[in-house]
Amino acid sequence: MMKSKIVTATLALCCLSPSFSYAQSTAPTIADEVIFTLSSETLTAPRTIVEHPKADFIKLHFKSLNLPQGSAIRLTSRDGTEVVQYTESQQSWFAQSLFGDQVLIELIPNAKGEIGQFEIDYYMAGNESLAESALLSTCGINERKDVACWQDSHPEKVSWSSPVARLLINGRSLCTAWRVGPDNRLFTNNHCVSTASELKQTEVWFNYQRTTCNGSLATTVKVMGNELLSTDYTLDYTLFTVDDFNKIASFGYLGLDNTEPVFGNGIYIPQHGAGNPKELAIESDKNGSGLCQIDIASTNGRGTHTDTGYFCDTIGGSSGSPVLNTSDNKAIALHHFGGCENQGVKISKIWTKVATFFNHTLPNGSVSQTPPQVRELIPNQPLNNLALSQGEEMLLMVKASNRKTNLTISISSGSGDADLYVKTGQPPTQSLYDCRPYQSTNNETCVAPLVNEDLYIMLRAYRSFAGVSLTATEKQ
Repeated sequence: MMKSKIVTATLALCCLSPSFSYAQSTAPTIADEVIFTLSSETLTAPRTIVEHPKADFIKLHFKSLNLPQGSAIRLTSRDGTEVVQYTESQQSWFAQSLFGDQVLIELIPNAKGEIGQFEIDYYMAGNESLAESALLSTCGINERKDVACWQDSHPEKVSWSSPVARLLINGRSLCTAWRVGPDNRLFTNNHCVSTASELKQTEVWFNYQRTTCNGSLATTVKVMGNELLSTDYTLDYTLFTVDDFNKIASFGYLGLDNTEPVFGNGIYIPQHGAGNPKELAIESDKNGSGLCQIDIASTNGRGTHTDTGYFCDTIGGSSGSPVLNTSDNKAIALHHFGGCENQGVKISKIWTKVATFFNHTLPNGSVSQTPPQVRELIPNQPLNNLALSQGEEMLLMVKASNRKTNLTISISSGSGDADLYVKTGQPPTQSLYDCRPYQSTNNETCVAPLVNEDLYIMLRAYRSFAGVSLTATEKQ
């Protein structure tokens, strides 16, 4: 077994302090920039570890990466749940962030035994405490809660929060974004992302939320920003696309309402304030009804009468969140200003600027009534004692970077009747799949040929089941 070299950063640390004003015109920061030099030329083995104690995530910046054809570089988080692999040479770029305080770097040789060369010049070390900003946008008591805390009282609103994502910009800044319409389209604020180069260095985190109220985190799905379609300073919006769109298609999308906001109409705001796992603001102690509503129908923002106002709680990092109608769950505003009241740019103002990107047809929204929770399945590591009630579904994924051979996906053991569905590239459904064995027991098997895409596995309870084991076995 090859030895790994561990490199712990004790070099120059540049702390990026968050900055806020009444109008949250800059995105809060959530990471320390660590000046750090590491070159493959100084390594004695093709594996090395970069470690930053207590970091919430590490995002490596490569000054250069040169890969012979057929070779690769693989980055793995400490717990092994996140693995990314790159196969193309690049200059001056950020790799995807990985959760935890350690990253394993591996150079993978090609068929000729050739390996790549790299040079790292710095990295971002995630520090969640930097985002614990003063509550400039919390009006009265803080009433934002984890989305899962609202599941019993407001299940529909929880479902409509699914298309909302957290942004990590240049490895350190925070905002919120959301899918709009069925195609590859997302909104955030201009003061979050305003240039094409900035967008290319922006990660979009879907499903970054807790599985239960104040509980553990769900599996996060990360994609990168791609094309900046339209942006405007005065209306403080940016419309953009992402890479690997199929990875986030299952999270649904929001619709738009271009009518003028009306005083007293109910609203709610799904958001990633302070970079927190997704939260919902539904209630407001500033309103007699106890619920969020439009409190000022029209007010000035960066332009004259561009905004609408509300006491619904937000915080730094909530910028870019959708302000949704309670009546139809469509976005009526794009949140961007903090203070009491908080403010969002009216969709009625933004729509005229972006209509061409939607064929001049206002999009309606669509989400699953149960937001997808994607759990990662690691090859050769069985998941045991799985259980679901009749009609329930469980979605799992083998990441493309972990698919090195054909995989045999199998379920076994337990009681009841579990059904297995497998599909490459997107989550399967009851009518869309690559493999569905149709057995009347819990013993089902699918073979997934090697493809460089994520592999999705769905378990569905035809009858309630318990004690089932699931395994993805590599071909020997």
